[in-house]
Amino acid sequence: MKKLFLKALGIGIVLSSAAGVRGDVLYDNTTTDTSSFLTFPSGQQIGEQIWLGTLTPEYLTNFSFVYYSPNSSWSETVYADVRFYENDGTPTNGFATPSTLFYDSGLISFPNPIASNGGITASNSLNAIFELSDLQSLAPGVTPLDPNMVLPTNFTFTVTFTGLTGGDSVGLPIYQPPTVGTNYGDYWYDVSGTWELLTNTTPVAFGAQFNGSPEPTPEPTVLCLGALGVAAMAAMARRRQQRG
Repeated sequence: MKKLFLKALGIGIVLSSAAGVRGDVLYDNTTTDTSSFLTFPSGQQIGEQIWLGTLTPEYLTNFSFVYYSPNSSWSETVYADVRFYENDGTPTNGFATPSTLFYDSGLISFPNPIASNGGITASNSLNAIFELSDLQSLAPGVTPLDPNMVLPTNFTFTVTFTGLTGGDSVGLPIYQPPTVGTNYGDYWYDVSGTWELLTNTTPVAFGAQFNGSPEPTPEPTVLCLGALGVAAMAAMARRRQQRG
């Protein structure tokens, strides 16, 4: 089976934010760093199939994944496209392939990990955090997450990096095993629209976390309108009191 280049890292630095954690932890593979990463060719879609750590119906509230680059700067602007798929496609080697798309971030400009943080050491990584507002964005090129969609018990998230030229390099650090949920330690590789399920000599599982809620979260516009409605009612109540 075809394999991508798996390279050893030194001590990594993971920069995260407490704002990236919302609600229940449905899947978490950000604890056990193997000090290795998988490098991504430019324009290549690569994904990880995960199983959530709960069978209770949950609605996604936020998501994050860890990425890495050894470069102090990139030659051009580097973009990432993040997608979520249900595994309901034509089976390969007995496993259903990623097929039905239920989220697509569109092209997101990614800052270089070192350049954006004042020049930390070469062996560093960063957390890319997607809040609910990002997941439900209606910006051009985005396939927003349906706020009323219950997450499948297992699905595939993929990342595609584009804009890499010359000596530019980017990849995803390998973490294994997860502390919440599970995975098989292999990965999906999109070859011209045909999915292949690949393995390496060591398990490959990307650092990622998914959080959710047992109740759907209203879209930001709905929350905003709700707040305006409460404010209007309060103002009316004050006027009625003044008139009385």
